[in-house]
Amino acid sequence: WLKPFGPRRAVTAVSTSRPSSRRMTSLQQSLLRAEKEAPVCALSDGCSRQDTDSTAATDSEYWPSPSTTRRRYDRCVTDLKGSGRLQQSLQHPLCLPLVFASGLFLGALTFMAVHQFAHRELVSSAGDTYPTVAPPAIVPAEYFAAKPLDNSCLIHNLKVPEGPQTFDACEFVIRSTDEVWNLRGDVAAAIEKYFHEDYVNAGSWGRRGIGKKALFNAVLAEMRAFPDIKIHITDCVCKGNDIDGYKCAMPDVLDGTNTGPSAYGPATGKYARWTGIVESLVQKNAKTGQWQYVAEWGVHDEWALIQQLGLDFKKVPHPVRNNEPLHDCMPLLSSHPKLKMDRIDGELMQDHRQAVAWAKRTSLRAGKSEKNP
Repeated sequence: WLKPFGPRRAVTAVSTSRPSSRRMTSLQQSLLRAEKEAPVCALSDGCSRQDTDSTAATDSEYWPSPSTTRRRYDRCVTDLKGSGRLQQSLQHPLCLPLVFASGLFLGALTFMAVHQFAHRELVSSAGDTYPTVAPPAIVPAEYFAAKPLDNSCLIHNLKVPEGPQTFDACEFVIRSTDEVWNLRGDVAAAIEKYFHEDYVNAGSWGRRGIGKKALFNAVLAEMRAFPDIKIHITDCVCKGNDIDGYKCAMPDVLDGTNTGPSAYGPATGKYARWTGIVESLVQKNAKTGQWQYVAEWGVHDEWALIQQLGLDFKKVPHPVRNNEPLHDCMPLLSSHPKLKMDRIDGELMQDHRQAVAWAKRTSLRAGKSEKNP
């Protein structure tokens, strides 16, 4: 009996039994929109017009049966009742606190999971480590049994000789360090200006570099390994005079990203920060009148650097043992009776001067031989 009226009249006929229901009105609107937006055959369980051999099908092929219409009506009413119950649940006074508590609980679970994962990653990256041992409660007897050492013999050689002190040695140290390492300027010109031709560069493991050429190579190699390297000077202290020169100490913190091969191994792409201290002998060049570094003794925490780079220490090139000699009673830079280097480094500088002089003489002789064969 619903077929002659079509789907619109069928809905109207069904809805007239409860004209005051808001849900019925919503149902009518939903079905009317579906009728306008979709093909009519979407309301039936049959085929579309295109699926039949006839292009002039009767209305009975497209309008749903009464039982089909009733089933869809009942389904829509059930969905509307369910949405109504959901709205009532959301309006309950305990709904918002429960949602908030659930969010806190889920957030806590997520945090705990991330924390456990990070902890496992940290432990796995650290690898196997030696167990820590608590310190002893008293001074070990073995310590008292060892031979003592008295460094007071250094004191007499550390007295600053008298003389004028007009030169600001700390300003020289800070400005020269910035021009060579930090300002990204003319590095070659800065090295030529601030370093003596027989410059002695003493580093870790007792390593020595003599001459300006060796220094230039070392600086460029370090800049290739850490292009963004910076030397952060944390302090400076100098003592001496304008005649003998100044002995300066400069603690520093270095940092940079290892994007190139270094003296320790291949590039790792890792950022590192390491500390150290450099002691310098600064004197005026008698030929040019320019204050220059004559020698430097630098020690930095290379172990921390290698660890941060993630390199295998067994594969890092280094001497079998530390070859730095002991300087008991004789400081690196003695101030009495005048400021001078220790004997070992002084001899290295003297040998370098003689080698340079011999090379020059050989070059001159070769040039004369070419002119006068």
